[in-house]
Amino acid sequence: MTSNRLKARLTSGKKSLGVWTSGISTVVTETLAASGYDFLFLDQEHGPQGLAETIPHLQTLAGTGCPPVVRVPWNDPVYLKRLLDIGAESVMVPMVETAEQAKAAVAACRYPPRGYRGFGPLRFVGTEPDIDAYGRTAHERLLLIVQIESEKAVSNIDAIAAVDGVDALYIGPNDLSGTLGHFREWDHPSLQKAIDAAFAGIKRAGKPAGIVPYGKNTIASLFKGGYTMIAGSTELSLLRAAARAEIEAIRKQIS
Repeated sequence: MTSNRLKARLTSGKKSLGVWTSGISTVVTETLAASGYDFLFLDQEHGPQGLAETIPHLQTLAGTGCPPVVRVPWNDPVYLKRLLDIGAESVMVPMVETAEQAKAAVAACRYPPRGYRGFGPLRFVGTEPDIDAYGRTAHERLLLIVQIESEKAVSNIDAIAAVDGVDALYIGPNDLSGTLGHFREWDHPSLQKAIDAAFAGIKRAGKPAGIVPYGKNTIASLFKGGYTMIAGSTELSLLRAAARAEIEAIRKQIS
């Protein structure tokens, strides 16, 4: 039976740097994985990738040592069940606002008696030597991350973070700023107050905290501030930055 290396890494407190990808090409995800990131987000909330396209990504990344985390479109028990059945073992659920919603996500991802996930692990039937053992230990291999992205979620942070089965919590400054009425106003005091409150609640629970860089807060400064899991760039932002750098360098050489 395999273990979840990213879950072990986060639990041990090791800082983990990732990158976002939402495209279809496995060549892109393979290239990013080979570049040295600690994990990749496969973003299905904001992108064209669906369940059928996810399997090749999971297969490609399995041999790279770079774990994929699939961000699902919504806290949907049917979608979560199907995603886990095709082989995902690290999942992030967006816009969790209450402990009840967090508990529902946990239950959707766990077999009875710990939850209500139906048994039909499609890919594991062909890859696991002992399917019964998989059923008994699947919850141990699962990494479940919930996102804190609203004023309501921040107000419930202690209850959400205390939910058994929620392994890490990831703050989303973009949507959080919108729910506060100050969309992407990075210097607004109410946004920083909310982020600080969310972070404090996560740390009180003794769980890893993740975030995306925002405003003047860089990846390095956020890691130094105590965050454990950060993904700042996307495959497209990296491509654009590299392209612009090359164009600028060549134009300087030939001008």
